[in-house]
Amino acid sequence: MKKKPIFGRVILSLYFLVLLVIAVFVVQIKMSLPYPNKETLVQKIMYNFPKVIKMHQKVVNDNNLEFTIKDKNIAQKISAPVVKVFHDYWGEQYSETRYYSPKDENNRLVYVSLNTKSLYKKKANFNDLVKAKVIYADKYEFDCFSIKTTKDKTDFSSNISLMPLQSQDVYLVAELPRDFVNTKNSMNLEIFIGNTKYIVKLR
Repeated sequence: MKKKPIFGRVILSLYFLVLLVIAVFVVQIKMSLPYPNKETLVQKIMYNFPKVIKMHQKVVNDNNLEFTIKDKNIAQKISAPVVKVFHDYWGEQYSETRYYSPKDENNRLVYVSLNTKSLYKKKANFNDLVKAKVIYADKYEFDCFSIKTTKDKTDFSSNISLMPLQSQDVYLVAELPRDFVNTKNSMNLEIFIGNTKYIVKLR
C-alpha cells in the first residue's frame, strides 16, 4: 500500500492558511472604511512597523492625508498669529492677543505645526483621520489634541473639518509636566493615520 506524501499535505495546509490570513485582512480593511476611529487588526499589526519621518518632509498617506511638519516647540502658551482688534463702547480701538494655554499651570505645551491636505473621499473631521501622542523618555505617553487658527488667524478652534483636497494648518498639542520638558530625555511624536504609524524625533 502506498503512503500519501506528507510534504504535499504540508504544502496544502500552508496554502489554506495563507488564504485564511488574506481573507481576514480584507474583511478587517472593509470593516474599517466606514469607521475611521476604529482600530483594526491590520492597524495593530502595521503599527509595529512604523515609518520614521523628519521635519519639513512631505508625507503622503494614500486615501487619507498629505502633511508636512513645519515647526516644533515647547511653550507656556501658543499665541495666535494676528492680534485681534476690538472697539469699546465709545468707539475707542484696543487690541488683544488670543492664545492657547495649558489647563494646568504647572504643565507646558509640546506641539508641532503641520500643513495638511485631505485625501479622504468625503468631508471628514481631522480627529477622525489623525491620532497622535508624545512619547517621553521612551515610556511615558501623552495624548495629543488638535487645534487650528480661525479664518482671520486671531483665535483658535478645535473644530477642524476638511473637505477633499482642502489644505489646512493644524497644531498637534500635548500637555507635559514642566519638570519633564526641562530635562534632556528623549521626546518623540507618534502620528497614526490609516494603517500607518509615523515617528518624528522632537528631541
